[in-house]
Formats: sequence, C-alpha cells, structure tokens
Amino acid sequence: MAEDVAASAAFPGFSLKGRNALVTGGGTHLGFAMANAVAAQGAKVTVLARGEEFLKKAVERLGDGHDYVVADLTKEATYDLLRERGVHYDILVNNAGGDPGDASWEDQGAQAWLETYHLNVITANDLVRTFRPGMKERGWGRVVNIASVFGMVAPNPKNRKQGFDAAAYTASKHAVIGLTHFLAAKLGREGITVNSVSPGMYPLPSDDPYLERMPWRQRDQAWLDALGEQCPAGRVGVPSDLGGAVAFLASDAAAYVTGQNIAVDGGWVIW
Repeated sequence: MAEDVAASAAFPGFSLKGRNALVTGGGTHLGFAMANAVAAQGAKVTVLARGEEFLKKAVERLGDGHDYVVADLTKEATYDLLRERGVHYDILVNNAGGDPGDASWEDQGAQAWLETYHLNVITANDLVRTFRPGMKERGWGRVVNIASVFGMVAPNPKNRKQGFDAAAYTASKHAVIGLTHFLAAKLGREGITVNSVSPGMYPLPSDDPYLERMPWRQRDQAWLDALGEQCPAGRVGVPSDLGGAVAFLASDAAAYVTGQNIAVDGGWVIW
C-alpha cells in the first residue's frame, strides 16, 4: 500500500529529453515561441514552413541539435519527404495555418474556404496519419493542435477591419477542436494524447513578414489597447505566454490530459 501511494505521488516532470518534436509554422512569432519552449525542455526540434530564410534564423536561435524542413503541407509530396527523412517524431505541434483568402463573408468564395480548411485542418490530420504508426509502436505520442479562440467563439465585428471577417478561419478552427476530440478518442488506447491550444490576441510585431499578408492586423497602439481592455488580464498576449502550455501538453506531466482545448487568451473567452 505504501509503495502504491509513493508511486502515485511521484511527479513525472516536464522534461522532453530524448524526444523529437516537429513544429509546423515554427519559423517566426508564435510558432517559434512554441518550438523554443519545447526545445528548452530538452526535445530535439524540427521546424517546418515554406520560407527557408526564417527557418534558418529560427534554428540558429534554437541552437545546436535542431533542424528545419522547407515544405508546403498542402502538397502530398511533403508527407513522402517526411517519411523518407526517416525521423520519428514523438511530438507534433500542428501550428501552421491561417486564412489566405480572408475577405468579407459575402465575398469569400468556396475556393477560399476549401484552401483555408485544407491548411488548418487537413494538414494537421495528415501529419498525425504520417507519424501515428511510430507513436503507436512506441506507445507514446503527443499531438498539440493549435486552434484559436475563434474556434470557441466568433470574432467581434467591432475588432475587425472592414472586409476581413475571418469566416472560413473561424469555421476551420472550430473544426480543429473537433478533430482534436476525434483523434483523442481514436488514439487514446495507443499511448497518444491529442489536445489543442487556443491562442487569444497575439498581435504580430511590426517587423513580422506576415503582417503584409494580414493588413487588418496593423500594429496600432490604440487598437492594441482596445484589445487588451477586452481581456480580464488587461493586455494582449506576447509569444512567451503561449509556449508553456504547449510544452506542458507535450510532457509526461500531461499523460492523463487528452481531448482538451486550453485557451491561452488572458481570459478573452470568459467575458
């Protein structure tokens, strides 16, 4: 009995030493923050994205032992490439996503919806299908899907620039959380946990290259202040706020956490 109590009291810790992690969209901003948090716990990290320049800089910042892959997750050849590399990933952080055809709801056509769904949902599912066999064989795997508070609630039109409604993005991020639930139920008996993290308001820095693709996210101080006032925490998020949740879900400390969505949003969704 005493041994059982001692065993149950033992804390497994947050170390990821000996684990390989793949972080998609890991070259800049929030993706890099997640990669950095996982690397800080000892994992060997591969960051994947389409832009080699930013991936190289990310790996330089992460330090020795880490790697990058230049690839487009919407292309089938990417999954063949990942298999051919022969690296088994214990941890998948499905962060790559966006809304490439964002427009007003009235103007966003079917093709834009399909592209957004493919980027945000299908790629995450395809990566899990790619690395599930190795996770199952080892009896250990962690999948962290990056959703959004807009997978939990709808965007407030007052916070949007006219003509950018995030309709397809909102629907697809709801789907990411739904996919998380499905995969957690499907893979739970294989030692694989599947969870999602929903970031709140994390404005891009003024020098981020992706800002040009999302002109409504202007780094206007009045706008940032207004967003911060809508959070119980009283401020918008910074990248370091997000990494801890991802590192926790990737660790043995979260071995009994699956099928959950964690909002890292300063309380955005509770008001």
